[in-house]
Amino acid sequence: MKTIPGLLWALAALLLAAGPAMAQSESPKPYAPVIDGKTLDPPHTSVTFTIRHIVAPVAGRFDQKAGTIDIPAQNPAQGHVAFTVKTASVDTGVAARDKHLSTPEFLDSAAYPEMRFTSERISPAGKGIYKVTGKLTIKDVTRQVVIPLHSLGSKPNPMMPCVDASGYEAHVSLNRLDYHVGTGKYSKMGAIGDTVDIHLAGETLAPRPGCVKPAQQ
Repeated sequence: MKTIPGLLWALAALLLAAGPAMAQSESPKPYAPVIDGKTLDPPHTSVTFTIRHIVAPVAGRFDQKAGTIDIPAQNPAQGHVAFTVKTASVDTGVAARDKHLSTPEFLDSAAYPEMRFTSERISPAGKGIYKVTGKLTIKDVTRQVVIPLHSLGSKPNPMMPCVDASGYEAHVSLNRLDYHVGTGKYSKMGAIGDTVDIHLAGETLAPRPGCVKPAQQ
């Protein structure tokens, strides 16, 4: 039978052997922004929504999302917009409610892990506004929707030399029952509304033409 000191040395050796592997598996991946002028920067992109609960709106968001916005200013018709959202990443601030929303009664995240939007047509609709027509898929339903997309302009990114950030946002209202998100049971009870107001906002990063990065000190 090992003595207490012997056990301590054995435990220390085990921890030292496992330490590097544990540190490697637990360390988060470094943030590496894509600087191509069209890929939405995840930390600076949001998908939020509100829906009525009895009398007041309740807000939520989806934490895992990705997308591209590529609209040439001189020829918007050649542009492309795409977006995906992981349904299991829904967050309303109440864990039990989020779990319920992921069940087959609502988003059914196990069977339908993603919502998707892909543009089919883009046309100017005013200064800095584009009418983006495309297919939205939620659960087992795909429908054509028109989303007004607002360009918020571009500015130099103060944290990244020779990189410009361009901003976009869009609002769209959907009837969740059109996409089989719910059966209407809670609507009849007066507990939850059918209309979901969705707000998307995000930034893309692009290299600034002709910019020379300052020499490293």
